[in-house]
Amino acid sequence: MNFTHEDLKQIGLSCLNLSLRRTSRLITSYYDLQLKPTGLRITQFTVLASIAYENDPSISDLARLTDIDRTTLQRSLEILSRDGLIAITKKEIGNVKGISLTKKGEQKLTKAIEFWKEIQKTIMEDLGKSEFKQTLKILSELRDLPTLQIGLENV
Repeated sequence: MNFTHEDLKQIGLSCLNLSLRRTSRLITSYYDLQLKPTGLRITQFTVLASIAYENDPSISDLARLTDIDRTTLQRSLEILSRDGLIAITKKEIGNVKGISLTKKGEQKLTKAIEFWKEIQKTIMEDLGKSEFKQTLKILSELRDLPTLQIGLENV
């Protein structure tokens, strides 16, 4: 055995990936719980908000915008379409599909945004406004690190 108990302890205490994954699971669970009355999960909310923001994006546009892999995104889109919240139409050019919110989807998103605002407010109050903003800034800086961008090219 070429590692020590102390090595393993350091991994648990200082691994950025482990810490981010643990935090991400907790935050996702909290958002999902708080959004439950809307019938949406946070990933579905994010997809609906992105569709509304981008205005008739293609699946590729949406995958890039949400940073969700196409397979996972496709499953979410199928559920949202099945529930009548989005319409997926074939565009005139090539094999491209456009996605738009239905009236039902717009209503669902409007309701969910009110819940989202409360969730954000609660977390911001619990963490502190400046810490909240600093956390978002640090996460953005991490995503922009050249080292991590190179890693994406190899996935």
